[in-house]
Amino acid sequence: MLAKLYKLLAFMMVAALLLAACAPKATPTPVETAAPVETEAPPTPAFKACQVTDTGGIDDKSFNATAWKGVQDAMAELGIEGKYLESQQQTDYEKNINAFIEDGCDIIITVGFLLGDATKAMAEANPEQKFSIVDFAYDPVIPNVLGQVFNTQEAAFLAGYLAAGVSKTGVVGTFGGIQIPPVTVFMDGFALGVEYYNQQKGTNVQVKGWDPYSQTGLFTGNFESTDDGRTMGESLMDEGADIILPVAGPVGLGTAAAAMERGGVYIIGVDSDWYLTAPEYKSIILTSVLKNMDITTFQAIQSALEGTFAGGVVVGTLENGGVGLAPFHDLESMVPAELVAELEDIKAKIIAGEIQTLPSAAPEEEVTDIGTAEHPIKVLFVPSVDAAEIIAGGEILAATLKEATGLEFEVSVPTSYAATIEEMCASPTDTIGFIPGLGYVLANQLCGVDVAAKAVRFGYDWYAAMVVVQRDSDIQTLEDLDGKKWAYPDPGSTSGYLYPLYMFQQAGVTPGETLEAGGHTGVIRAVYNGEADFGTAFYSPPIVDGVPIAWEPGDPPDVPEELLESCALTEDKKTIMCGNFEPRDARRNLREEAPDVMQKLRILAVTPKIPNDTLSFGPEFPEALRQQIMDALFAFAENDPEGFATAMAAYDWTGIVAAVDEEYDPIRQAVEAAGFTLEDLGE
Repeated sequence: MLAKLYKLLAFMMVAALLLAACAPKATPTPVETAAPVETEAPPTPAFKACQVTDTGGIDDKSFNATAWKGVQDAMAELGIEGKYLESQQQTDYEKNINAFIEDGCDIIITVGFLLGDATKAMAEANPEQKFSIVDFAYDPVIPNVLGQVFNTQEAAFLAGYLAAGVSKTGVVGTFGGIQIPPVTVFMDGFALGVEYYNQQKGTNVQVKGWDPYSQTGLFTGNFESTDDGRTMGESLMDEGADIILPVAGPVGLGTAAAAMERGGVYIIGVDSDWYLTAPEYKSIILTSVLKNMDITTFQAIQSALEGTFAGGVVVGTLENGGVGLAPFHDLESMVPAELVAELEDIKAKIIAGEIQTLPSAAPEEEVTDIGTAEHPIKVLFVPSVDAAEIIAGGEILAATLKEATGLEFEVSVPTSYAATIEEMCASPTDTIGFIPGLGYVLANQLCGVDVAAKAVRFGYDWYAAMVVVQRDSDIQTLEDLDGKKWAYPDPGSTSGYLYPLYMFQQAGVTPGETLEAGGHTGVIRAVYNGEADFGTAFYSPPIVDGVPIAWEPGDPPDVPEELLESCALTEDKKTIMCGNFEPRDARRNLREEAPDVMQKLRILAVTPKIPNDTLSFGPEFPEALRQQIMDALFAFAENDPEGFATAMAAYDWTGIVAAVDEEYDPIRQAVEAAGFTLEDLGE
């Protein structure tokens, strides 16, 4: 039935077509037609400029924020769409760039020297994608990447001259986040500007925190921690600096906070005008060294939008306005008109090439006043025990050295372990430091502090780290420590934390809960009282019959079983004796509080040798003076061992021997394995 119906319909359609073809043509009748309807064209996709920050974040009030202002200006003036992704860690760089490539961004702005490798890799893998990177340039040029670099040293030179001209203390300071060229270029210009002021005025304004010739100075190791900025700023202020240039992004805001609290200290901002971007500190912002990345970023976006984009390099200078000094704002009255005129003259000479703003060879300068009453040699000790006891012993040492050499010395105990190291780096020509091996390794890495000698303690020039447990504990091997509660002195302890951590890593042991006991004695107390399953503290080999025993690390010589019951304090309560066996490890620190500590605690394991604490010199300490001091010190220890031991009693030094840097390589290996930094030393 359906088939018949389809045939009938088909026949009717054909007939209709034939009739239409045969019919005479009709005369067309004019009709009014509606105007054609205009159809709306599909919208053109918005041009997208996308920024990837470094770990400082988009609101760092520094170079990420300044570059983002360039994107925002392009959004307002060019009608484009702008986006950003913040990198929380370095592994985010390539991931964030790739996310923007997938998002179809027309140009990707990467911000910071540390993004150089990731930007190069992604640009070469995506040759059609346009990039512009702040603070980096490639040689040879990458065709789809525009590098933005800045002669920041030109503006920083002016800031250094200004700082020297208004400083009341004659001391100014600077520090960086990470030692990379976009950071050190600020510090170079600043230090050379101060040097130029001294040359012109016959003054001696000092720069703490950076030597442009040796390229050594102070760095926090990051661009995030305002606490580090506070610590570094306080250290420089303690050195007398009343004007500070922090080149570390938001880290510098910690310095500004410390300066506000201290009073009489002023900050020079970097990258952007801190008076505007950090208004909470505007009362102490003298000026800022401007790196006008917003302008170059805007120009890069505009060229990509207009089709004129080309890879290569754009350089911001004083001449083209890419760098400069911010106004003095509320502190204009601090800057005399004469100094303002001098800055304008210097700016013109820099543009004309008459003044060099980067270091070449170090100036020939003979240091003649180190060791005088006006410029005493600083003798620094880490604050490991009672400061008064350290100072008293240090004064004995200083008096003896003065008598032997005729030099003047000044003894001090900085506020923290890290501060001792920072001061040695900040004063490279005139400091001596008595610092432990871990501190030495970090100081050597930071600024080239150089070891000259190491301690001898009761016949040994080394010590070790030990693991201690209760004698009746079922912990018998290192593997038994897995998941157990660990007491350690503090994260800055070589024997109490670093070496044990390295040993655990090597053994595949992962402790469970941890307890920071606040010192080696605290560790012994915690294990003694059952507050922790095991503890780690210093181990020094025992003395038998008053003589150091010949021993190599391995199975630790503990108090022999037959002598345990005889362990008792000597009359002066300074020594614990077990028959003829005198233990000299950290357990003896608890001897008065717990006379049975030897009976109750045993040693489970001991690490390899750790070279003893060092006597180290600042990286630029004059060689002739160094030799003179070392000769006098060795003579003191040899000719008057009791007097030397009394002077160094706070650290149990009974002698001293020469040392070389290579002896501390095992500590370097442990530092590298643990990822240890100066910040880990704590207070």
